[in-house]
Amino acid sequence: MKRTIAILLALVLVLGLAACGGGNAPANNGSKENTAPSGNDKSSAEDYYFQKGDLKIHMQDPAAPVLEKLGQAKSSYEAPSCAFDGMDVIYSYPGFDLMTYVKDGQGIVSGVVLRDDTVETIEGICIGSDKAAVEKAYGKFADGANNMKVVKGSCELLVILTDGAVSSIQYTPNAAK
Repeated sequence: MKRTIAILLALVLVLGLAACGGGNAPANNGSKENTAPSGNDKSSAEDYYFQKGDLKIHMQDPAAPVLEKLGQAKSSYEAPSCAFDGMDVIYSYPGFDLMTYVKDGQGIVSGVVLRDDTVETIEGICIGSDKAAVEKAYGKFADGANNMKVVKGSCELLVILTDGAVSSIQYTPNAAK
């Protein structure tokens, strides 16, 4: 339980720092950026998305219909947004967190963070998947890299490895779009 909380706090911190970066392009810390998964026809030709049951959650979609279909969150909390005016709201569901912000009075999906192996990407990657499975789904990691950003349409998928296994999976809006 403490490890899960520590990982969640670390992810929130990383996403918060990325959002507060002031618009400068982040340094490439040895990560590989792919533009699409290789050899997999499960993903949309347009965008990455997180799928929970039959619900496809795209970045920058209105949050209200997504929240309605997901049902009551286990918990939620607000934090001042450093990327937008107003507040960010994070909704916790079993296995993942849904992040939103308010734009023009409407909630907008700004990210999904997978927290455990009960949920997975549409390519079948989850927390704990090994490096070989990630490379089969998305292509090779750069030499020495422990993370990979895969960009497709309006979404960036960030996969982070720790000791050869997936420790974090994050969906965020594509900064270039």
